[in-house]
Amino acid sequence: MNSFSVASGRALKSIRHLVSQEIGAWEARGVRISVKESQAGELLVLRCEVPKTREIEPHEILQTIKASVANGLSHIIVDEYEKLLVARLIDDNYAYLSTADREILKRKAMARLAGNDGASSIGHSSQRKSRVWAKLAEYLEREDEIVLEGFITFRLKEYLEDLFDAVEETVEDYLTEREYREFLKLLRHFMSRQKETTYQVNIVRDGGRYQVLDEKLKPVSGEVGRFLERPPRGIDLGVDDLIVSAVVTLAPEFVVWHGKVENSPCYDLIHDLFEGRLHVCPGCALDSGGSPVV
Repeated sequence: MNSFSVASGRALKSIRHLVSQEIGAWEARGVRISVKESQAGELLVLRCEVPKTREIEPHEILQTIKASVANGLSHIIVDEYEKLLVARLIDDNYAYLSTADREILKRKAMARLAGNDGASSIGHSSQRKSRVWAKLAEYLEREDEIVLEGFITFRLKEYLEDLFDAVEETVEDYLTEREYREFLKLLRHFMSRQKETTYQVNIVRDGGRYQVLDEKLKPVSGEVGRFLERPPRGIDLGVDDLIVSAVVTLAPEFVVWHGKVENSPCYDLIHDLFEGRLHVCPGCALDSGGSPVV
């Protein structure tokens, strides 16, 4: 008698449903296939036995069952095992992070894999299912039994590498974002310690050049003005860094931005730093240029 078995320690409800659905389809065609359950350690084993029939060769029935099971298992692996696999990758490789950080990373990694953040580099879940299905179909074409956990570990190495890449990208983005938040916190702390603060600073952008004006629309003077006119030698600061440094030193209550905001790291940082205290000018004479000094 021809037989086929699938063993697993997880997703048992889904696997039972998959096998039951396939057996039911054959019963509707008049072919009764017996299914026996047994326990092998922590694994549940479902063994399908195909009887001889006059109309269809048992081997043909068996191959059709295995093809259908391969398709179903590809969905189970991606839809149910993937979350567990991602959690293991994060817990095993980033144990130095706090439990809270790892939980956040797990959610972010799953969102990336689902395509919800627009940053996934390993394709949509349907693409992953297709690649997993191809491996399953190839394996089951010549084998009459499969242990799902073992198959994932030893036969889906490329898939696991893809998951690790997604996790690695998620961790890198998260740590960069966290460092950025800590940097903003440090800058805010520095501004809060300034003894003399300015009520308002105007930043005028003309292309890649900037002008920093006080609330009377005059170029800032004093130490900050000299710093902008003649940046210290030996300090490699780009123009965006110079402007941000000047604004942080002035520690204004409000910032008004004149000019375009697109493709300006300076605007992006000041926007995040001042949050609701940054106003973009809807249009005035300064927005069309002026005499930038930086």
